[in-house]
Parts: sequence; structure tokens; C-alpha cells
Amino acid sequence: MNILRQEGYQLTQEAVEKGLANVKRLTGLGGRWEVIGRQPYTVLDVGHNEAGIRAILEQLSLVKFEKLHIVTGFVKDKDVPAALRLFPQDATYYFTRAQIPRALDEKELLEMANQEGLQGNSYTGVPEAYAAAKAAAGENDMILVCGSCFIVGDMPQQP
Repeated sequence: MNILRQEGYQLTQEAVEKGLANVKRLTGLGGRWEVIGRQPYTVLDVGHNEAGIRAILEQLSLVKFEKLHIVTGFVKDKDVPAALRLFPQDATYYFTRAQIPRALDEKELLEMANQEGLQGNSYTGVPEAYAAAKAAAGENDMILVCGSCFIVGDMPQQP
């Protein structure tokens, strides 16, 4: 904020606090381990690299569920194979892409994931992938949407 103020932006402390308190509503982007549903337990997480995926898996180990459904996509400039190697092999995957030029193609992601022993299908967009996961998930299952802030940002708005 200080740098923006030095550049001439008029930012009151009240405006900064209000903006930070409403980041999700103002930007549409979720954050870390954001629970958006209970049956099935549904979580959004912007984890997209090895450290982020490790943090997700640590949190995942604390949750009880019957079957895990993972909606995921990545951007081209990340070490996707390294991230995929960390994902659990017993989950069902819904590989997709965010609607940005940097997004890794969902079919290419599916091929990379298959090489790491991950099984699932590819979808042209996050809403389609999430709808498929939601249709397949039982009420005691878990849906995890992760891979990048762009994937989370493309999620359909929840009621």
C-alpha cells in the first residue's frame, strides 16, 4: 500500500481494510481451503505447485470422506509433472483448463496425468468438469477443485 501511495494513489486506511476484507466478493477469486459445500464436502484451493499441493494434501489427510474427486488444471509454465506426482492415485480426476491463453490444454494434461498413474477424463472448462464431479460424487464424498487461481476463478458462482 505504501508503494501505491508513493505512486500517487489516494488510499485511505479504511479503503484498504474494506478491500482486503472483501477480496473474494470483489475479485471472484477464492483462496486456500475454501469450503463451498458439505454434501459432498467441496473445497476450492489455489494450490498449483509442489509446495501448494503438499499443503493441500496435508489438509486433505485431516478430512474423512468415502471417495475423492479432484477437478484440476494448470498453466503451461509450471512443473506440472512434479505436481501430478504428488496427487493421490485413488482419486477420480476431472482434468480441465482455465479460460486463459496460458492454460495447459486439458487433453495434454490428461496424457501427463495418465503417465503418473492418475485416471479420469478431460473437460473443456471448469464448469463442465465441476458439473461432472458433482454428478458423480456421493454425499459422503469430497470434491477438491485446485490447480491454479485461474481454475478456482472459473468456478461457477455458488448460491
